[in-house]
Amino acid sequence: MVGFKPSYGAIPDSVGFPHAFNGIQVIAPITRTVADAELMFEALAGTDPRDPDTLGFSLGAARPLHTLKIAVSPRLGLDTPVDDDVAQAFEQAVARLQAAGLTIERADPAWPKGADEAALMPLQHVGLANLYGEAWRRDPEVFDPDVARQIERGLAWSGADVARAREASHQIALAVAGFFTRYDLLLCPTTPCVAWRNDRLGPERIGGVAVEPRAHAVFTPFFNHALAPAISVPCGHGRDGLPAGLQIAGPRGADRSVLAAARLAESVLAPLLNPAG
Repeated sequence: MVGFKPSYGAIPDSVGFPHAFNGIQVIAPITRTVADAELMFEALAGTDPRDPDTLGFSLGAARPLHTLKIAVSPRLGLDTPVDDDVAQAFEQAVARLQAAGLTIERADPAWPKGADEAALMPLQHVGLANLYGEAWRRDPEVFDPDVARQIERGLAWSGADVARAREASHQIALAVAGFFTRYDLLLCPTTPCVAWRNDRLGPERIGGVAVEPRAHAVFTPFFNHALAPAISVPCGHGRDGLPAGLQIAGPRGADRSVLAAARLAESVLAPLLNPAG
């Protein structure tokens, strides 16, 4: 599977389901191939007078990949565990992309102090509480236990708590934007682990360390808050033959360059996905 999160403002989003994450949430294609993600993106992208966030927003053309300076960050500059099988699949993918002619160097983003998902979660909690708080009060048993806990917390956060989370989001966006003044794209694992058993909310351990249920989502949220494009493509297999993902991110508006890099990665990494074929 290929999951593509476009730049905020690239695809109009004025109708449809209400959002828990206004100002961050986007319409994002999930497809079988990068080519299908590109087709869907080009069909959806553009300006719409009903969505002011699309007005004045311009998408750049895809730049030649051999001209791009690409950073590789195995842990995204975060103090977070990664399973060995994911780390190995990621390094194999990076080696193949480098052999294919991409200009790659090791570099971690420099995050503001205290930047982690916990600092941002009040925004998700209050968004869920806004949408579903009354329904939760009527009958909490109809909600998934993890979602119910988030709604309950959202109802308890203060305005100052939410303001601090908004500031953390802003500082993360500034850090990502600053990083992309030095690099054109960034590669990191999509998740620090492969899939876990479907009777659990999340993995219990990653890299041999006990973790919270959302520890699998450590590498993706910051690009949401940066309003930047990011795509996940398969890059190999971990334990039990489960797929590992490569995340390719770029600066806001560089969606087509991100897609072009993903198209190359999909081709170059195909032997890792089907070694017998």
